[in-house]
Amino acid sequence: MRFLHRTVRRIAALTLATLAATFCAVPAASASTPDEPIGRGEVLERAWSWIDEQVPYSQTGCHNNQFGCYRPDCSGYVSMAWHLSSSLTTWDLWNVTFDIPADDLQPGDALLRDSGGTDHVALFVRWADAAHTQPVVREEYDFGHVAEEQAWTDGLRGFAPRRYNKLDDLVPYGTIAVKYDSLGGPSSPLGRPIRGERDASLDGRFQQFQNGIILWHPDVAYAVYGDILSAFWATDAERRWGFPTMDEADASRAPDGTRGRYQFFERGLFLWSPATGTHVVHDAIYDAFHAAGHESVLGYPTTDELDEAGGGKAQRFQKATIHWHPDKGTWITAN
Repeated sequence: MRFLHRTVRRIAALTLATLAATFCAVPAASASTPDEPIGRGEVLERAWSWIDEQVPYSQTGCHNNQFGCYRPDCSGYVSMAWHLSSSLTTWDLWNVTFDIPADDLQPGDALLRDSGGTDHVALFVRWADAAHTQPVVREEYDFGHVAEEQAWTDGLRGFAPRRYNKLDDLVPYGTIAVKYDSLGGPSSPLGRPIRGERDASLDGRFQQFQNGIILWHPDVAYAVYGDILSAFWATDAERRWGFPTMDEADASRAPDGTRGRYQFFERGLFLWSPATGTHVVHDAIYDAFHAAGHESVLGYPTTDELDEAGGGKAQRFQKATIHWHPDKGTWITAN
């Protein structure tokens, strides 16, 4: 249906490129069937096809591509993206969607309005700003326009956030889906998804699975699971340690034969072994640990950092203790 409100302004694609990274279209894991459940990644892939083809707005006829033949107006565009069996009208879309809070808008949801002289629907993609006041949408806008992605710089303007009844929120998509598939999908250590992708703290995204999470931060994603995830969550997660910079991997053998696992985050190293549990090594104590030869020389940490007299810190390892003081720097004593 024709969009009568003309105050929307385009933001250059370059300024949105970093924010868009996790939402770029990737091949759908499995194609949906009409009027049946569909994942967000497939919705975004289908929606992008008309933008890529620069499909012009029209209220008659249909545009035919690999995703079927749909009327090239705003509601036909959304019908195509959701893989409905026909091109619904703006009014009919109310019947296949339900209300959601604005702060729960996720890629592939809709912004819908048919009041005040405005009959229009657009697909939500992401927020352009940290305050979540400027939605980035994909839409067939009006006569003389083609399907496009742009930011609504003047907010929601009375549009209702709506979610398609058969949108499958659990299907991984984007960079998180690529990581999940590379680890083995449901047969990986993560298991099956139990929560849809959502915002993490700072400027990342995450998805929770049966046994762990995948954390995305422009534009890479890594899995965190097991005891390392438990320690990560218990110590304020990415707000304290930043995002992971690698997947969990085998650590070196300690002098006593202990073997474990490790994972680096932006502000710390998480080390785990069955004998010592999980502890974080960071800042000046990590520098000394690294210079001394890591766990292959000092063994695995048996504590987190501890306070010492005079404003210092210490951390115990299987073979030694690393001390730090603001006036003296770091030094190592044998246990």
